[in-house]
Amino acid sequence: MKHLKRITGCKAIALLLLAGLSATAQQPKKYITVSGKIKFPPPAEHQAKFPFLVQKQGDDGRITLDTIHLKPDGTYSVKLDATRPQFYILNEFEWDRLTVWANKDDLRIDFRGEDTAKIKIKNPPYVFIEGSQENNFLNDINFMNYRNYQATIAISQLQYKASKANDTALARQLGEHMMWLYDDMDQRVKLAIRMNQHSPVVLYGLDFISPRKDKVFIQEQVDRLAKKYPWFKEVQEKKASMAKAEAIAKKTAIGAPAMEFTQNDVNGKPIKLSDYKGKYVLVDFWASWCGPCRAENPNVLENYEKYHDKGFEILGVSLDDKKENWVKAIKDDGLTWQHVSDLKGWKNEVAKQYNIRAVPSNFLLDKEGKIIAVNLRAEDLGKKLAEIYDK
Repeated sequence: MKHLKRITGCKAIALLLLAGLSATAQQPKKYITVSGKIKFPPPAEHQAKFPFLVQKQGDDGRITLDTIHLKPDGTYSVKLDATRPQFYILNEFEWDRLTVWANKDDLRIDFRGEDTAKIKIKNPPYVFIEGSQENNFLNDINFMNYRNYQATIAISQLQYKASKANDTALARQLGEHMMWLYDDMDQRVKLAIRMNQHSPVVLYGLDFISPRKDKVFIQEQVDRLAKKYPWFKEVQEKKASMAKAEAIAKKTAIGAPAMEFTQNDVNGKPIKLSDYKGKYVLVDFWASWCGPCRAENPNVLENYEKYHDKGFEILGVSLDDKKENWVKAIKDDGLTWQHVSDLKGWKNEVAKQYNIRAVPSNFLLDKEGKIIAVNLRAEDLGKKLAEIYDK
């Protein structure tokens, strides 16, 4: 009889557990509301071609979940599933893309809308997320990034003018200051992450620091977040992304043979990297819209003209998505070497193959096609080439 009671008791406990699991599974969804206003709504044609979207970051680009429709007065409202706290991306007509954290609080976000700046893509606005203490971390990171980017654009313009005027000393000093700005941003973000260890949103900040220089710091943060927040799907995705990047890093390390690729030039002719076998070649990732790239181009051109007759080659890989902008930048900057692109922007297949996370980026290959240097900029490029050719 006692044995029977034990069985009955076990059954009762099992039923209670199942009931609890069922209740959890049937937990009603929780939503937050994001509302705001577009100050300068775009024309209807633009909205039809580039709608206002709710997206999530996937393994291979953004995944669209919903479309936001503006009211006649430019206001909008959308509900986001916050049953599980998570990140979303508001893609505002492909002008602004803002990451938000959906948890407990409704949010208010106003966008500028149609870009009225003369230089559009180089002058992104700062967008404030109102209504959530957790989103204030994102506000802080975004403001740091905004100010840093504006500063680097200003330095790039001065550097470009100095290079055009053949003022190499000033161009070098400005280049050094540019490197300081990048490091300053890196240090500020890491401090903000350390000051917000109580919140899962610090994951957002990890995308704003150097994946190579801060590899250990990033790994420590990801491991800590995964342990503390086992439900946090984005952390698991970050771990998978890091593992993938690590595998590519081994293939693009100094001493590794450069991975073969083929892309079309401006005339649609396929160009292979292996076509350059037997020569030193700089594989240069850049874009017409990239201020630092355009500022660095006079330095790259100067070195090309100095060493091209000795066998030095450059293969430019553009992350542009509009051919006219790409071709115009090549002409305006006088870049006489070979250029290729698939015009997919950040989804450029070669950029993905080499895990390019920022431009400008470059790889210097020797005559056998092995990588002998990475990310040579300013005077470092000239020094390295002098080691090779000025013996």
